[in-house]
Formats: sequence, structure tokens, C-alpha cells
Amino acid sequence: MKKDLRFVYGILSVLIFELVTCSASGQGLIKKNITDADYKLWNTMELKDISENGQWYSYSLSYEQGADTLFVKSSKANKNYAFSGTLKGTFLKEKWFCSRNDQNELSLLNLVSGKIEKIKNADNYLFTSDQKYLIIFLRTDNKKQIVIKPLDSSAAYEIENVKGYAYNPKSNQLIYSKSASSGCRVCILTLNEKFSESKITESGNYNYTNFVWQPNAASAVFIRSKTAADSDIKELVCYKTDTQKIFVFEPDSTFNFDEKYRIKPETVTDLIISEDGKRVFFKIETLNQKLKQAEKKIVQVWNADDKYLEPAEREKDGSVKMPRIAVWQPEKNDFRILTDTVFSKIMLAGSENFAVLWNPVANEPQPYLHSARDYKTINLDNGVQQLFLKDFNYRVNNISLSPAGKYITYFKNNHWWIYDIQKNIHTNLTADLDESFSVEDLDRGEGSFPYGNPAWTPGDQSILLYDQYDVWEITAENLKAEKLTHGRQEKGTYRIKTTSIEQRQKNNFDGVSSGIINLGKSIIMESKNGNTTGLWWYKKNNLLRSIVLSENKISDPVLASGSETVVYKEESFETPPGLFLRDKKDKKVRTLYQSNSHFKNFNSGTSSVIHYRNSNGNSINGALFYPANYSSEKLYPMIVHVYEKQSETVHDYINPSLYSGNGFNVSHYTNNGYFVLLPDIVYEFGNPGNSAVDCVVAATKKVLEIAPVDPKRIGLIGHSFGGYEADYIITQTNIFSAAVAGAAITDLISGYLYVSWNFNRPNFFQYEYGQLRMNGSIFKNFLGYLANSPVYYADRVTTPLLSWAGEADRHVHYYQTLEFYLALRRLGKKHVMLLYPDQQHVLSDKEQQKHLTEYVMRWFDHYLSAKSNSEFVKAN
Repeated sequence: MKKDLRFVYGILSVLIFELVTCSASGQGLIKKNITDADYKLWNTMELKDISENGQWYSYSLSYEQGADTLFVKSSKANKNYAFSGTLKGTFLKEKWFCSRNDQNELSLLNLVSGKIEKIKNADNYLFTSDQKYLIIFLRTDNKKQIVIKPLDSSAAYEIENVKGYAYNPKSNQLIYSKSASSGCRVCILTLNEKFSESKITESGNYNYTNFVWQPNAASAVFIRSKTAADSDIKELVCYKTDTQKIFVFEPDSTFNFDEKYRIKPETVTDLIISEDGKRVFFKIETLNQKLKQAEKKIVQVWNADDKYLEPAEREKDGSVKMPRIAVWQPEKNDFRILTDTVFSKIMLAGSENFAVLWNPVANEPQPYLHSARDYKTINLDNGVQQLFLKDFNYRVNNISLSPAGKYITYFKNNHWWIYDIQKNIHTNLTADLDESFSVEDLDRGEGSFPYGNPAWTPGDQSILLYDQYDVWEITAENLKAEKLTHGRQEKGTYRIKTTSIEQRQKNNFDGVSSGIINLGKSIIMESKNGNTTGLWWYKKNNLLRSIVLSENKISDPVLASGSETVVYKEESFETPPGLFLRDKKDKKVRTLYQSNSHFKNFNSGTSSVIHYRNSNGNSINGALFYPANYSSEKLYPMIVHVYEKQSETVHDYINPSLYSGNGFNVSHYTNNGYFVLLPDIVYEFGNPGNSAVDCVVAATKKVLEIAPVDPKRIGLIGHSFGGYEADYIITQTNIFSAAVAGAAITDLISGYLYVSWNFNRPNFFQYEYGQLRMNGSIFKNFLGYLANSPVYYADRVTTPLLSWAGEADRHVHYYQTLEFYLALRRLGKKHVMLLYPDQQHVLSDKEQQKHLTEYVMRWFDHYLSAKSNSEFVKAN
């Protein structure tokens, strides 16, 4: 009820505010300045979906104070609907829309009549593939129920006391378990004109859950567990729909399984049936080998040769962390464990008749985030293994499986390769092409990176690749290469924008399978050329057709599946995101919705890109944001926010807010009379601190040349690596009158010799080749690590510093902030440290976020504006 009232209040307050201000503006009232109290009016819009032919679209509005709301609107007529406490829903053609709110209330909207039917206690829902029914799974404290609701308004079919279920869209069948007089019964319901139900099995000794279908509905697999209170044994059941045979995998009688392992499907995603139905893949875990209590209490043994750090290898109870993947062939009654403690990672290939395994720790311990890996395949029909990659330099997105599972795509030695699993053949796809498909990492020195492999075409016929400018299609069989775009000639870049689940990568156990893009149908491409971003329709053997070209930020295009209608977002720093529609038949773009339309009644800032050079002559960009109600006749204070490269955010609309995980919000400062500068930084390997000083000072001086900024009222702020940069910069220059550093690294020596528990790895990789860019260990460059550590220059600091950290930070330990605090305390410098209990690297608690944001603003106001308050910085 409270959420509903907040929703009503929020909508009414915005409407009343707009009515009042519109009336007043009609009388010539000047725009007002935004105050902190006004921030509650702002929301964040997210484009959600579009109907099959583009006649309807949905978007959500999220509020910091108030109920999130989902809107469904017609793109053709003045029809719209709002669903409080809801963030997503599903269209069925142009006829129906269904959603569920955070109170588990389902709303079924008839898009033709406008009638809305509400159903409480809905845990989940789906439309059937024949588009005739809505299946609703209802859950209360006392019971679970399935309701199959005909969309023609005839009587619903209800199944009581349900325990689990799964729907197969190909066969239009529902498999489920329910309580019966004799125990638990499993049935299949076929959703024809007349529903037909068939019983599969029934028992008083077992419960049946975790149902999974074979894609073509020829079989289904589920878990049965004993009803006895003292038993946690789980067994697999496979039912063949054509022969109506049942096969059971019983751990207590199969291959001594019960002595070592137990089945571990916590969710249905832990169970997979192969496409041909011959194999069932599932997770198992080693039974805990109980450690002696005395051994657990006395010591942990950390061996320098361990593959992982000791705590990362064990569960809380001391058992080894190693869920494994096993395969069962029901009709052969054959069982095999596929992964082990060496080759512990897996993805499935072919029609799940091959497994790809790899050893992620073959070359551990080593200092990088990922070590070189060995990869092999296993033929699941005959058990033959084939090592096909040795010491492969793994990175995210440089190895994947083709969608049909015929090939493994990998990037090696600056080229894209495919490995034919069946034929055991490696093929270099790009060796004979003049263009380069990789770029040397000049920023962090981590070698070369591919520009990308967005997807394959259907049936693994061809692969899509990026070079620096263009999109390429290369056939897998004869290596015919075709460039699909003309970015190089235009000196711009083209990339594919995925607009459907099919086009996106999919998880495949521990790896990924590529998405599928059908070039015979229209897809969306994005172009970037200088300051201009474009969206384009693309179809094979057709010219690119422009959807939109703009210097504003263009994002989140959604393409209707049954037409070529596109809805996208456009925004700038001055104008909140709006939704726009373009149909191929229309020449003009239509505005569908403008979020936060009340912004027109307030003064706001503007933004621009600035250009400057560091001491090495590099041309660098920065984003400069002007104060709200700016006047060139005034001198303003400025905040410089530092963190690697940020100039691309120049056109981002930023809702003003007091709730930020790092205590900083650009609009909050421009609304309060500040310039804000976000400079890009170019780094010299082994010298990150002075690189930051060089670029940030150059950018600041450039702003002083072109904008009315008071040189005596400039503040500096950064968080995480930006916090490190802020701390270091104030040890080398006094051009900043106040500074704030959050979750900062201050001592590269002690930080290097610590653990990043977010990754369960020593910090070596982050310091040598990550953000710190030290290009080697402290034992090769000890003086460099010292020279780039802010704490050892604490005596040079003249800038008042506010630092903060989360006491539970697992990424940068708060001791780093404490070190700098103690150094400045010992030296008698102006410094305040805020330590937030129970908070991690980024603050998540709303009250603490607000406290930090307000404290940082008061800090800068005290030193940079006329709002100075000596009591604020007075010692306890």
C-alpha cells in the first residue's frame, strides 16, 4: 500500500509541478535553479521492449524515492498504461502485454480493448507458443498452483499443489509434478484444442523437481529426492516421450557414486539434455571430507607453489571448492565424470557430443589475472581426447564456441583462428587479409587485443569479425572474406548492435557460445565518425540506410521482430534521454517520449569537449561541464574529477542525486555553481603518478585559458584508481585548493604485496599490468614503486585533503587510506578521514551514500566557495 501511495504521490507531484510551472512560464517566469529538494522529481528511464510490428513499446522509470514504474504506450495512437512497482513485461504480437510487479501481482493487458486483468501471487508466467494461452505459476505460503488461462476468455485450466514444472514451446507441452493422494505425481499436459494429461510416474517415497526438456521434446529430465527427513540424496530421472520409458540414475548403486559424490543441481540451469537426447549433463560435488577440529583451529598452510591462494581453494567448512560436470547416457546406463582437479572447466560442443575442457591453472602461480591455458576435446561417443591448444593466452572474449558447436573460435598471434572439432583442423581466418584485426594495448601494455567477434551466421556458415573500422564476414569452409561496411574510406567505425537474445553470447557452463546474426534480415549497425554517432539498417546485398545521425549520445536501439521499426534513446548533458521511433517507410524520426520533461523549467549546465597537450605533445581530450545559469561575467570554482579516460561521457545526461556510491555527481556540482572537468589521462609505463599529474595539470590550465574559472578555487576528486591519482597529484602540485580521495591506493609497496579478494588473487596483476601500469614487479622496479607512492611524499602536501573508505573493502583495503591519514597526521597536515562501517569499495547503503555526498560538497564549499564554515572542519 505504501508503494502504491508513493507512486500516486510521485506522479501527482510531477503533474502539479509541471502545471504550476507551465502556467507561470506562460506569464514569463524565469527558470529556477535546481535545489537538493528537487532531485526527487528525477527518474531514470530504460527502454524495455517493442511489439512484433512496432505498434507498442514499453519503458521503465526508476525513482530514488518512489515506486519504479513500467509504461506501455502505443506508437500509433494516444494510448498508454502504467504499472507501478514493475520493471519489465512481455508483448504477444499487437494484442497482449503481461507483466508482474514486485508484489507478485500479474497484470494482463488487452492492447485492443484496453482491459487490464490482475492476478495476485504470481511467481512466474509465459505465453504459449501457439499464442492461445497464458501459463501462470501461483505461489502462496500454503500452496503452489498452475493456471492455464485461455486468451479468448474461456474457462481457465488449473493444476493444484504443484511442486515443479517446465514448458516446451516446440511441442506445446507442460511437464509438472504435483501432490497426489499416494505421494508425488509427474504428468505431461499437451495443450491442444482439448487438453490431454498423461501420468509419467507417481510415488510416496520421492519428490520430483528441476524439470528440463530436450529441445525437441523427445525426452525430459528431472530430479527425484527422497521424502525422508534424514536423506539429502538426489537422483536423476529421464523420461522418453516416444517410448514412454523411464531411466533412473541412482547414486547409491551406480559406479560407487555415493561413496565420493552427490548430485548438485541447485537450479534447472545445472541440468542439460543433449540435442539428440542421448546424454544428460549435470553438476556433482565431492562429499566433504571432514577435517579434524584441532587441525581447522590451529593453522592454515599457505604454500608458495599452490595454484590458488589457500582460502580461495576451500569452502567455509574446509572442503575443496570443486563442483564437477558429469554426463549420463540413460539408454546405455553409462556414467562419466568429465572434469577433474586439472581440467576443471568445460563447455559443450557439437550437438553436445563433444566436450571442450581446459586447465585454468596449468601455469599457476603467476602474476597475471589469467594464466596461459591448455585446451582439449573429448569425444563423448568413444572417449577419445585431443589436446588442441597448448599454453593459450586466455583473455575474456578471445575464445568461444560457434553457435552450432562445429568450431572453436580463438584469437592467437594477432589473428583469428577456428578449430574444426570433428576434423581436428586449425584454420587462420585472417592471415591473407591486409587489414589488422587486433590492436596493440598501448594503454596498459598487456599485448594485443582483437577488435571483436560479434557473432556467427546461422548454421556456422560464416563468422563476423571487426577490424579497426569495419565489419567483415568470412565463410568457414572456403574462407571467402567480404567487408560489409566502408568505415575505412569514411574514416569512421561500424559495429553491430545486438537487439535480440539470439544475437547475443550465451553461457555454456564455464565458457560462452557465440550469438547468431542472420544477415538476410535487417539488423542494426552503429557508426562513429568524429563527434557523430549513427544508427543504420543493414541487410546483406543492400546499401546501408540511415536511421539517425547525431552529435548527441545515441543508445539502446530495439528492433521490432516483425518489421523494421526501431526505437532508440537520445540524450545530451543538457537534455534528458528521450525515446525516438524510426520506421523504414517514414523519412522522419518521431519523438515518442521525453523523460524528465520538467527539466525545461530549471536552469541547467552545458558541456563541451576541450583539447589540450601533455608534456610529451600528445593531443588529449577532456569533458568540461558548465555551471547551471552560467554567466561569462562571473568567476566560478571548479571540480576536477580524475579517472583514466572520461571524455566520452560529455553527452551523458546525469540525473542530479545525493545518492552516489562514490560521493560524486557531476550535475550536483553544476547545479551548485561549479565547473566540472573530466580530463583524459595518457600513461607512461612505470610512471602512473606523474602521468596523471602531467595530464591533469595541463587540462586544468587549458580550462583557465578558455573559461572563467577562479584559479584559487579549484578542487580535485577521485575514487579507487582515481583516488590514487588525486592523492598523488596533491603531493606534486599546489594548484588545487582542496581534494577528496576515496578508496585510494597510497602505498604501492604494501598494496602490491596484498590480496584482491574480489579476484582471490595477489595484487601483482593490477600493479604490474593493470591500472597501475608499473610494467614489472617491485623487485625489478623498487624505486619506481616508491616514486609513484603518494604516502612517501606526504610531507609535500599543502592541499587540505578529505579521504574516505569502506571498512569492508575487499578490493583496496582501507589500510591504504589509513596509511596516508597517519602520515598526514604525523606531519600536522589538514586532513579528515571518513571510514564507513560494513561498506565495501563503493558505498551501497543509501544513508551512507547521502552522508558522503553531502560531506564532500561541504568540504569543497568550505575551501572553494563563499559557504565557508570553520565549525565544519573543527577537530573533535
